[in-house]
Amino acid sequence: MDLNQLLHAHQLAMVGQARAPDRARRAAYCDAISLLACRIRRARKAGGVDVLSAAFVTGEPIVVYHDR
Repeated sequence: MDLNQLLHAHQLAMVGQARAPDRARRAAYCDAISLLACRIRRARKAGGVDVLSAAFVTGEPIVVYHDR
C-alpha cells in the first residue's frame, strides 16, 4: 500500500470505530488503527519525513522521549 492508501484505510477504520454500536465492536478496531498508524509512520520515514515529532495520526503507540 502506498501512503495515500494507508491514510484512507486508517480513516475508514477510525470512522468504523466511531460508528460501532458497542464497546466490544469498537475495541475490535483498535488493533487495526494502531497497525495502520505504525505503517503510516514507517512509510513517512522511508520517504524522508521527520518522524521524531508528535504522533501524526491517531492510534500510534506512545513513544517514550528517551527511546527515540
